[in-house]
Amino acid sequence: MDDLQPGKRVVVRYSLEPGDTHSTSDALGVVSGADAESVEISTKRGPIGIRRDQILLIHEVPPAPTRSGRTHEIVSTLDLRRISAAAWLPHDISWLHVENLRNEGAETEADLDLLQKGWLLRSSDSVTRRANSALPVTDTGLGWEQSLDAVEAWYDARSEPSQIQIFSAADSATLAPECAGLAPLLSARGYSPSEAVYLLTGSTAEAAGGAAHPGDAAAPGLSIDVSEEPTPEHYSAWTSQREPGSVEAFRELIEAADPCEFVTAYADHPDGSRSMVAGVRVVERNKWGVITNLITRPDLRRRGAGRSVVRAAAALLAQRGVRSYLVDVEASNEASLGLFASLGAAVRHRSWYAARR
Repeated sequence: MDDLQPGKRVVVRYSLEPGDTHSTSDALGVVSGADAESVEISTKRGPIGIRRDQILLIHEVPPAPTRSGRTHEIVSTLDLRRISAAAWLPHDISWLHVENLRNEGAETEADLDLLQKGWLLRSSDSVTRRANSALPVTDTGLGWEQSLDAVEAWYDARSEPSQIQIFSAADSATLAPECAGLAPLLSARGYSPSEAVYLLTGSTAEAAGGAAHPGDAAAPGLSIDVSEEPTPEHYSAWTSQREPGSVEAFRELIEAADPCEFVTAYADHPDGSRSMVAGVRVVERNKWGVITNLITRPDLRRRGAGRSVVRAAAALLAQRGVRSYLVDVEASNEASLGLFASLGAAVRHRSWYAARR
């Protein structure tokens, strides 16, 4: 019960009677007191006392916002990285921490939602960097050097090169505290950083641009389709633009998240047929929309198809009460950066993938 330290902000799920797992309640607040038998949580409703034998689940949550503003403008850099990671999670993951160090075995996606502590280690037969890198989340309790040793051992056991996703603080090129101590170690061990990847956030209502439903976002000559599974056309477009490694592993990554939907723009032809011209993957996590895998047919770019699917995705999210979205875009992808900026999104921070040579 180390998470029940005074001063921590937590969610505690507890049974109303000891041993009864059917009648439960949740308490969200700051731990104001704890001893061997019970804990006190200061909530908006006042203090709640909970016996330890009634506690079913505990997880630490981020501090409450300290300033006003729209959610996508005030959420922390670390929480943005958590949300982004939760939308692209391979089966083979592990949390690196002094208390639960595991060199083998996989965690479930639910574990990520529980805000596990330490570094998230991810491995996939695909070549996608998001699914094949370690993400520093909280202090591992091992120290910087020993943590990096453990990361390298974990990837060595899988015959893969170790790769670390490092990220900046908000609105800065300076590394965030969660990974700042890695910089000299990565350099000394011969790691090379990738190009920067920008994380942008925006308002779904603003991006939808007045579209109340996904279909309302279609440019002239296009129709919008929303489906729960991608088509062979999607996979053909994705794999033609970037080598996915194992096709099956790539498919698992694309389809694993739930809820996950695919918004597609089709060109309607006079003979009644239609052809796909653009598509995007949309995942909902923690009441945020995560937009990934935006594709547009090369011969039909700059004709509004990409804008149509992003606006439609935003309308879909807004329709469900999701107010904010995020997207990761490589710094060299000027077209996508310009598109999202034109829809009101702004860069919140940068990340890099440091790979061992």
